[in-house]
Amino acid sequence: MPLLSGGCACGKVRYECSEKPIVQLICHCRDCQHASGAAFAATMFVPADRLDYKIETELHFYDVQAESGRTLRRNSCGECGSPISAHWPDMQGVVLLAVGGLDDQSMFQPTHEVWVSRAEAWHPFLPDTIKLDEGPTDDVVRDPLRAYFSSRQG
Repeated sequence: MPLLSGGCACGKVRYECSEKPIVQLICHCRDCQHASGAAFAATMFVPADRLDYKIETELHFYDVQAESGRTLRRNSCGECGSPISAHWPDMQGVVLLAVGGLDDQSMFQPTHEVWVSRAEAWHPFLPDTIKLDEGPTDDVVRDPLRAYFSSRQG
C-alpha cells in the first residue's frame, strides 16, 4: 500500500512511494521559483528505491546549477509539463518530489523554509517552520538522510 501517490496534470505520469518522506521543506531559491512557477517550491525527499513510476509518455529532464552550487536534475511530464521530481546526479538514492503533484497534499508537513533571503517580500511564511536565510544546513537534510539510510542497513 503506497504512503504517497501522485502524478502530473494529464495523468500520463503517476508515482507511488511506499515510504514516508525523510525531509519536507519549502525552498525560496530562484531556481525553485522558476521550476515551480510560484514563489517557492514545496518538496518532499523520499528514498528512490521506494518510489515507483508508471509512465505513459516521455519525461523531460534538465540540469540546473542550484544556488548551493550543486547540479540538480529536474524532470517534468513531456506531455503537460507538470513538474514531477528532481535529484542530485551525485546522490542517486534520494528523489525530491514536487508536492504539487501529490494526490493528497495535506500530507505535506514542512519543518523548514530555506533560502528565505530570496523570498518575495509579499509572500507570507508558515508560522511553525524554521527559517534559514540560505540553503539547508546538514541537520536539515544530510543528517536525516544519513540516519534514514543507516537505519535501513541495520
